Amino acid sequence: MILKQKKPTNNRIIMYGIVLILFSSCLIQTKESNLLYDIEIDYLSTPIEDNRPLPHDSILICFAGNYCNDTVDVFVNNKLYNTSIRTTDERDGIAGDLLLPNYMDIKNFGIRINNGKLIYLEPEKKHYNILLIYESNKATVRFYRKLPGFE
Repeated sequence: MILKQKKPTNNRIIMYGIVLILFSSCLIQTKESNLLYDIEIDYLSTPIEDNRPLPHDSILICFAGNYCNDTVDVFVNNKLYNTSIRTTDERDGIAGDLLLPNYMDIKNFGIRINNGKLIYLEPEKKHYNILLIYESNKATVRFYRKLPGFE
């Protein structure tokens, strides 16, 4: 018995085309949605009346949340300091950290995720560490004297 293959009909070709267009638009939309995120800076978490210098003369930026091969640019004093690809470790929810040396010389710094909006900080007090949480298209900055679970 010889089976004959059916020729693709116009309806099938149209359906394949529609599925292909929907699939490709979802990929493009996902890539573009990584550029759009809200920024929340939690100034209430800033340590108050703690002017002791941090050990190691540095500021530690810790990345937590849902990073998945995300490009993170860090700027110090309006100059690109570091570019890295971050992915969250499923075991602890951390996507690594970055040490900014010479905190007394840092006048401002910024963080950008996937070429999105710049999170720009001009801190009054430089004696703290930063936790950047990136979840559900929202980047939240929190300030800590000692990062919870990191020191």
